[in-house]
Amino acid sequence: MRVKRSIALLVLVVLLGMLMTRQVYVYTRDRSFYEAHQETGQRLLDVIGSIRVTIDQYRYLPFLLTQNRDVKDLLIQPNPDKIIRVSRYLEQTNLIAGSAALIILDTQGDVVAYSNWRESKKAPRSYRSSEFFRQAISGEQGRAFATQSSSYYLSAPIYHRQTLIGVSVMKLDMEGLKEQLSLESAFFVTDEKGQTLFASRLLEASSLLPLSSTPLKQEILHNGTLLKMKVDNDKAYLVHDVLLDDLRWRVGVVEPTKPLEQKAIVAALIVAGGFLALLLLGLYLREFRLKRRSQQEVLNAHMESEQRQRHIINTAQVGLVTVDKFGKILSVNQMVMQQFGVSLTLIEGQSLHILFADIELFAPLKRWLDGLQKGEFTPITGYEVVGQRSDGSTFPLLFSMRLMTVTPEPSYLVTIIDISRRKRLEYALREANESLEQKVEERTLALASAQHELIQAEKLAALGRMSAAMVHELNQPLTAMRNYLAIFRQVIDRPDLLKENLPLMNTLVDRMAGMTGQLKTFAYKTPDNMEMQRGSADLQGCVRNVLCHYEDRIRSEQIDVSLECQRPTILIRGDDVAVEQIINNLVSNALDAIAATGSSERQLSFHLYVQDQLGCLDISDNGAGVSKEQLKTLFEPFYTTKKIGTGLGLGLAIVQGIVRDLGGVITVKTNHPAEGLCFSVKLPLHGE
Repeated sequence: MRVKRSIALLVLVVLLGMLMTRQVYVYTRDRSFYEAHQETGQRLLDVIGSIRVTIDQYRYLPFLLTQNRDVKDLLIQPNPDKIIRVSRYLEQTNLIAGSAALIILDTQGDVVAYSNWRESKKAPRSYRSSEFFRQAISGEQGRAFATQSSSYYLSAPIYHRQTLIGVSVMKLDMEGLKEQLSLESAFFVTDEKGQTLFASRLLEASSLLPLSSTPLKQEILHNGTLLKMKVDNDKAYLVHDVLLDDLRWRVGVVEPTKPLEQKAIVAALIVAGGFLALLLLGLYLREFRLKRRSQQEVLNAHMESEQRQRHIINTAQVGLVTVDKFGKILSVNQMVMQQFGVSLTLIEGQSLHILFADIELFAPLKRWLDGLQKGEFTPITGYEVVGQRSDGSTFPLLFSMRLMTVTPEPSYLVTIIDISRRKRLEYALREANESLEQKVEERTLALASAQHELIQAEKLAALGRMSAAMVHELNQPLTAMRNYLAIFRQVIDRPDLLKENLPLMNTLVDRMAGMTGQLKTFAYKTPDNMEMQRGSADLQGCVRNVLCHYEDRIRSEQIDVSLECQRPTILIRGDDVAVEQIINNLVSNALDAIAATGSSERQLSFHLYVQDQLGCLDISDNGAGVSKEQLKTLFEPFYTTKKIGTGLGLGLAIVQGIVRDLGGVITVKTNHPAEGLCFSVKLPLHGE
């Protein structure tokens, strides 16, 4: 009967465990899927926001092109020279902005200028039937996606005196857009027909694309949440998508459900393991009760051994005290008598409490000792407390207590170790550590304060330089424009005078636009350095191209230019536009430095050579050079050695950024305040 009852109880526990395991699995799975649904929704918002931010940063480009004077001149009176000039401008702007292409169309949709004019054979000659062209011709800002080329287009109309003269177009490749998103989520973007426009690398590597190949499966959780699922090769994925009304794109995020299923399975296994542990615990307790019967027999056998232990206690070098089950002292060894200055006759039969001072302050010890009188015992090992001698003095001690199992009646062995010497050493060490920590903390605070003050001073200095330069640069044209406006009011009846002053005002506006253009070039992110390093550039050819631009100035200022090249051709990794921009800025600064000296001997030197698999260019001048203080901040933005009003101090900062993107370095090789300055640019060789 007893066995049947045990079996029935065992079966009941197993069934209850199985039911609870299933319920835990269902609850955990629903909870995991709901949390994953919420997380994918948040990631979907992040993807949509990133896409919109990435596209919005290019919206200014078509409008920027409509404001360019050279572009308008080309559309009004086209000729080959203007086409080349505008194409170079589009090429440089496209390189800085990071777009795929910039295009200028006439009113018939034919290509007039193209940023990728060096690859013009691949460019279409007309966009007459394109949707973005028709939108721009109607006076709106156009935008459209080309499925065949996987490109996104933005366009804007170009007006001259309220007359439509052409259309500016910006082309953005989807691959470039995807690389700029920098998102780790598994997302996709499709058009209205379900055709995939682009997707993250996680999805491209899988067999999920295209998503329209198989229908989505829907599942409703217990809380009413509707989930969209996709099953591919026995693998399930959670899909969360939304349609963007303005772009007509469907953006979605995919999350594999296998980890969620595994989480539910693990939770179910934990519950099953818990029930199994309870079952084993019950079996263990049954066996434990049987063993207790045999322990009593073993206790009797140890009584003789306990007698031998008493002898050991009396000769031990630590204080040993035996107490009964009520906490009364039965015996003490010689060491306890020396430690406390008492004899056995004085403390025998007394409570163990008398050995301790201020026991109320040691709540755990008092609780343990009070528990002995109630038959409760908890082993104590290495508990620090304060002992009290017979003369009232105190000392620190280490207190331990364990059960003596070989006695007929329950009794306990107490170990007492005097730790006065150790405490004195600990106190001295603690004082030394606290003093050292205080000194370190004071020094750290002083260093942090000094560093903060230095950073604030540098920020204020840069802000002051930028403000002074911008105020001076803008005040001059604004003052001149104010004077011209005053003249216009007085000569409103004489149109011939207006024709003379309007070009001057336009020049002032172009000057202010040039200043803001420098700031924009410095502020906007440069193109990806891997894109800039794909091509190759002839270092000597770039130098000669830049010198052609300054040929008139060099001749008029009678500057002696020397070019020394170690090899006939030095090919470096990068493109011609970026390299020429570096050389152009350095040559412009060198010419300004030479002109500022007023010396009759004017020299500008170029030395091209190869060193450590790097193409090297040294540009030297015999100008005034810079001081040691100026040399430290030479590459900082808004810092200039020129007079206020002659520049914003962004040239060298922009040059340093381009050199860094090309994988090179720029340094000041030599600086002689009386003999000039030498910049050294080192760029990786092509093919290395």
